Amino acid sequence: MDDQVQDLTTNESPENQEEPWCRICHDHTDYRRKWDTYNRADLDGGSYSEIIEIPHCIDCQNPMLLLSNCRKLCWAVNLLSSLVWLIGLISSIFLFKFNFGSIIGLIILSLLCFLLSRLPDKSRKTLSSFKKAQKEKSMKELLQKL
Repeated sequence: MDDQVQDLTTNESPENQEEPWCRICHDHTDYRRKWDTYNRADLDGGSYSEIIEIPHCIDCQNPMLLLSNCRKLCWAVNLLSSLVWLIGLISSIFLFKFNFGSIIGLIILSLLCFLLSRLPDKSRKTLSSFKKAQKEKSMKELLQKL
């Protein structure tokens, strides 16, 4: 009997998963998965536990973040703060007289919108450490070519 071996693997390449970034070590280091649970409310008035996987760096024991999530969060918060400031500007121009009080209100609104854009601190620091590491890597490659 000739048994033929069937190849069950597909020809498509597996989906590339993004590796988490450690902002302390400035690299895609090895990580250990830790699980945490959060209580969430369901539609029946009860609650259930949601299990979330959080990668932790093996070298420095700090939580690691995905760069795509950091970019999306920073982009969304910056867009929200810009829209709030724009709505405040338009409403103060059309609804109120242009006087000292409206200027003070716009300054306070601008300050609050700026503080709102700075809220995702960990994501901003993670992105800046990634950009810094990329610059250092490109400089090393450039120096090696010379």
